[in-house]
Amino acid sequence: MDFRSGLNSDKPQIINLLVDSFKEYITTKNMFQQEFRSSAKFDKLLHKYFALEVNVFMKKGLVYVGADGKGKPRAVALIEFNQGRQISNWDYLSMDGLKLIPQILMSGFNGFNAFDIFKFEDLFDLVKGKKKCAVEYLAVDKSLRGQGIGSKMLNNHISPYVKKIGYRNIILETNTQKNVKFYKKNNFAVRSVKKVNLSHGDVKDWVLSKAI
Repeated sequence: MDFRSGLNSDKPQIINLLVDSFKEYITTKNMFQQEFRSSAKFDKLLHKYFALEVNVFMKKGLVYVGADGKGKPRAVALIEFNQGRQISNWDYLSMDGLKLIPQILMSGFNGFNAFDIFKFEDLFDLVKGKKKCAVEYLAVDKSLRGQGIGSKMLNNHISPYVKKIGYRNIILETNTQKNVKFYKKNNFAVRSVKKVNLSHGDVKDWVLSKAI
């Protein structure tokens, strides 16, 4: 698998990878009502949300893919750094992020629910060190799961890349015990864990990190 920066031509595949990976994620489920999650509008909203995320991260050059022999993205990582090419609220606003807010509010994700996104940790504050990066999203093609692609992305590609450019800590966040087990297998250690009260149910929030 070829590890490279994401291209504009990759965007449709990258967005689909993220939607497929996070559509049934426990955190997504507990932010939206079940009735809405069963509708086509939910799928459409997720596509718009991840399109915004991909556009923001790609503008900063922070989207990385694992591509197959034909160049098709089969895995993707969106990585944020605490120095240099940092992402700000202005990046989202400049990408028409405000236009997404009314659609989210109309979905049943009301003004009170919107505070859910602020209940999670600021990852950079939890790990010591001057130069840190956070894997904000990591997704693998569903048809290829179980083949070690996620581990290869972390160990063979992401870790060497961020180390080469001077970073020594990788941080990430997850809300499932299954993912915690996966990251521990890849030499991440739990730094914090807490319960987060979301609008339609609670989730556990684990923050893990690895020195490289």
